[in-house]
Amino acid sequence: MTPQDEVVLMARIAEAAERYEDMADFMKERVEMGGVLSKEERDMFSAAFKHAMSSRRNATRIAKAICTAKEQEGNQAQADLATNYRSKMEAQLRGVCEKALSTLEQSLIPGVGGDAEAKVFYLKMRGDYYRYLSENLEPSARAEQASKAEQAYSTGIAEAEAALSDVHPTRLGLILNFSVFKHEVLGDTQGAIGMAHAVLAAATPDKLNALDKDALQDSEMTLSLLQDNLHLWVERPGAGAAGAREESDASA
Repeated sequence: MTPQDEVVLMARIAEAAERYEDMADFMKERVEMGGVLSKEERDMFSAAFKHAMSSRRNATRIAKAICTAKEQEGNQAQADLATNYRSKMEAQLRGVCEKALSTLEQSLIPGVGGDAEAKVFYLKMRGDYYRYLSENLEPSARAEQASKAEQAYSTGIAEAEAALSDVHPTRLGLILNFSVFKHEVLGDTQGAIGMAHAVLAAATPDKLNALDKDALQDSEMTLSLLQDNLHLWVERPGAGAAGAREESDASA
């Protein structure tokens, strides 16, 4: 067993134990060993950071809602406690996002070579983690992170359009999350709706039938999430961040 295999095995053990921060550290170590990640390793890297981030993201949203509720009740002492907890979760969330972004920007994206699918995958991740950073910032401080997210998503779209089919699961996952970003962060619901409409119209049966079984399953699941979001945005255009579905929701 090579040192790389040992680290990946440790990441699998950490995943089984639901120790996602440890899993993320092991996968970061695997990246630092050099060499191109396999598709399985790439998925493990993504899953590790997503799980490590998600619990803190949810905790931040819940603490914010409780703070607002307590302020409306006139209970400032409890609102302050919720605010303090939210600040703690936000700091931890920033740490996870910054660790993922540094690995993506310093190692994975520069070292991707000619693998278009991997490049689109990593650019989507880059956009996602800048989006997560932007979510908890005040509007005056949000612009820089949102701009970096939009740049990553847009670059990924250009790469996908040049190299991947309209219904490739990695391309669809990027478009799904970019459309959520447009709705939630940019407030461009019409842009999100237009993007979803275009993707769904392009996903013709002949293109889907050309995919292998696993890719077809992934693509159909992502298209279903896009359809759910489209319905939400058309029927409830003012729906907040908690309503929209993004790529990870498929397995949530």
